[in-house]
Amino acid sequence: MANAPITVYDLNMNKVAYLENAYTVGYEMPLNALWTASFSLPINDPKNAECLPLRYVEIFDGGQRIDLFRIIPNVMSRDGDRITYNCEHVLATLLDDLLFQFHTVGNLGFYTTDVINYVLTKQSVTRWQRGDIQFAHQFEYTWENESLLGALVSIPKPFTAEFLWTWNTTTFPWKLNLVQPSQAVEAYIRYGANMQGIEKTIDPTSICTRIYPMGYGEGVNQLLISDVNGGLPYLDADTISTYGIVAKTFVDRRFTSAETLKAQGQAILTKLKIPRVSYTVKASELFAITKDPLDRFNTGSLVRVIDQEIGEDFIIRVVNKRRSDVLGSPGDVELEIANQGLDVTNEIADLQTRQRIGEVYAQGATNIDSHDFADNCDQTHPATLRFWIPEEAVRINKLMLSYESQPFRAYERSIASAPATTSGASSITTTGASSITTTGASSITTTGASSITTTGASSITTTGASSSTTTSSTSVIGDTLPVVSYEGSLVNPGTMSTVPDHNHGITSGTQLMVLGGGSVTFSASGSHSHNVGVHNHLFESESHFHGMNHTHDMPHYHSMPHTHEMPHYHSMPHTHDMPHTHSIPAHTHGIEYGIFEGVTPTSITVRVDGNVVPGLGVAEESVDIIPYLAKDGEGRVTRGTWHTIQITPNSLGRIVSSVVSQIFVQSRGGGDY
Repeated sequence: MANAPITVYDLNMNKVAYLENAYTVGYEMPLNALWTASFSLPINDPKNAECLPLRYVEIFDGGQRIDLFRIIPNVMSRDGDRITYNCEHVLATLLDDLLFQFHTVGNLGFYTTDVINYVLTKQSVTRWQRGDIQFAHQFEYTWENESLLGALVSIPKPFTAEFLWTWNTTTFPWKLNLVQPSQAVEAYIRYGANMQGIEKTIDPTSICTRIYPMGYGEGVNQLLISDVNGGLPYLDADTISTYGIVAKTFVDRRFTSAETLKAQGQAILTKLKIPRVSYTVKASELFAITKDPLDRFNTGSLVRVIDQEIGEDFIIRVVNKRRSDVLGSPGDVELEIANQGLDVTNEIADLQTRQRIGEVYAQGATNIDSHDFADNCDQTHPATLRFWIPEEAVRINKLMLSYESQPFRAYERSIASAPATTSGASSITTTGASSITTTGASSITTTGASSITTTGASSITTTGASSSTTTSSTSVIGDTLPVVSYEGSLVNPGTMSTVPDHNHGITSGTQLMVLGGGSVTFSASGSHSHNVGVHNHLFESESHFHGMNHTHDMPHYHSMPHTHEMPHYHSMPHTHDMPHTHSIPAHTHGIEYGIFEGVTPTSITVRVDGNVVPGLGVAEESVDIIPYLAKDGEGRVTRGTWHTIQITPNSLGRIVSSVVSQIFVQSRGGGDY
């Protein structure tokens, strides 16, 4: 029936029933929260069979569509023979899906629209689509095991401006909007017109003028806003001069970005910096009669409240609208209007909910690790250590470097040699004694005239064996004739060599005088030989005088086997210039194994990510290297990358070093192996 207060749909949005017998139909419409509704049916109504859990119901109020809900627990009561059904808005369908495990989205270049799209794409069944989004922030969001609805309602939490969730469920898929609420007055409540009663409450217990936002982690590793708030971990309200300092902590471990955490803290401080003033107004909604929009109250709209008797005239936003029975009391409505959307009770409840959610969020733990290394090095080859800082390092507490210099160390002597060839000039200077022995025949040939003049007495005595025999023929021709003799040479012992034909210089036929008288005729004897045995000549010559000026002109040859042994010393500085080539074949030198130490450096230079650490000696302990590590654009040590330490000595040497790190690592990422 078209005029039934409730229509039932199945899960595919097909109409299955009109509940024309429904009664006690009521609803509640809180601002930016999940709406609820309820209704009852007679226990014997056959339409109860269609009111199955999680089916959808469309509720109307005086012919005006309120919205679409789904059935949750029902209560059967014998009192009055009825069944009461409780419902929640279809926005609750986003509770059915989950952002399983860890999700981080947002930050620079990723706007509010993109974040909402990301969440809505995680639906198992696409019931909701993004509608009108009037914000374009770039906050970073982190969720872990969070429902899609919980993730969505957290998106505008860091906003300092007012926001309003709206939706359109008249078409499927449904549209979700995030808009700025209107600043125009949309309704009036006047005493004596549509106001039945008003109750004002001022609650200073919820006031907060200083807030300490705290995010991910624990202890010294908990995320604070100091780095993005001038070093201060808190935010102050501009109402401190009025209300004094009232400090509170805001803890939400879902936040891993300091900027987003600060924005969230500022948004909460804006709400709590003044006492909450709320009004509960009982009024009559006359829209069904007047059809004037000023007589209709909507959650999130501004209304003007006028009560001249108590001196109240103010404009305030409707934060909740309740109707208990749209059929039995069609005009009665209860409005909650306030300067804040949440009272302290709801805020505390919200924080408790966050803490329960935070229990399923992976936090992490503090880890202490060391990186040790030892290596030889010199001026051009520094000792180098590279270590990794993971993306999961939420905080870096310490990075300390310790090192000492030691003598250069080798573990063997000698190396293998390959073929080598060398050519070029060579020079050498040699000094010192020199000796030489020569053996063998020596011969010399002499030609030319030989003359000798002998005067005076001559005496000679010869005894002993002779190894050579000389024969001669002598002729005396007075005082004027020359005496010519011929001397042979003994070739073999006992034999004279053959003498060629000769005449001793005398013409054949010449008469020669002989001793004792008489003469003989000289004739050439011709070629002949003498066979002479080895013999001795013993003769004595009287003192006599040869008065013969004469000349011997005898080409002759001496053949004398002999030996020269001459120890001698040459002092001759000299140089040998000898172009030469050395060719050394492949060969191997044996290796002696052991530990052999060399020199030790006397000064050290340390570089961390290319930055020189000043004032260090050859041995240091617990040097803080965090100031020298590479930083990102926000001044934080870069994660997910290598960092390098180089230790350079002024000579050969050995460096023994250790880097100790203390970091807080979140329990996210990776697998289970």
